[in-house]
Amino acid sequence: MKIVDTKVRRTQINLTSLIDVLFLLIIFFAVSTRFGEQEAVPLELPKAKTSQRLALQTQLVVTFKDKTQLYLNGTHTGWDQLDGTLENPLFDREKKVVLNIDTQVPHGQVIELLDRLRSHHFEKVAFGTQAP
Repeated sequence: MKIVDTKVRRTQINLTSLIDVLFLLIIFFAVSTRFGEQEAVPLELPKAKTSQRLALQTQLVVTFKDKTQLYLNGTHTGWDQLDGTLENPLFDREKKVVLNIDTQVPHGQVIELLDRLRSHHFEKVAFGTQAP
């Protein structure tokens, strides 16, 4: 004779409301997210008839307008901080360095920049130009 009737109860979790809440959170964060705008440096690159569009494998892009506006990979760097930044061992010295230099930059400053790059063993350099 059975006295206790033991039925196994299965518990179920209703995921519908959880999924609804997750979708609402995703929509909220997608709508309220602000994307930071990076300021572009207005440069007048030199014009060259023989300029070519090349797909370069590079890790380092130097944008140089004057001694106060020097950017490495889009990050503002002071002229006095340049050596410390170039010593970073994560930069691959075998890849090309692209130099986007304004036409108003004096020749002496370009040579100084090239000298600093070579002293940190960056040998492959490409100059950014504009097609006419």
